[in-house]
Amino acid sequence: MTKVNCAACGDSCEVPFKPVANKPVYCDKCFSKQDKGGSPAFSSKDLDLINEKLNKIMRALDIE
Repeated sequence: MTKVNCAACGDSCEVPFKPVANKPVYCDKCFSKQDKGGSPAFSSKDLDLINEKLNKIMRALDIE
């Protein structure tokens, strides 16, 4: 087993293989979402970055 961080949510997990550097690795929860055709969950860090960028755009456009 190899310890990795999920490419979608960032949680620590273990996989039964050695990951390849250019391929994402997902935890069970995010992998099952991929399997069903759903998109993986965004991490809170990703959402914070998106919100920060949206706030900058809104300020630039003078939207409150």
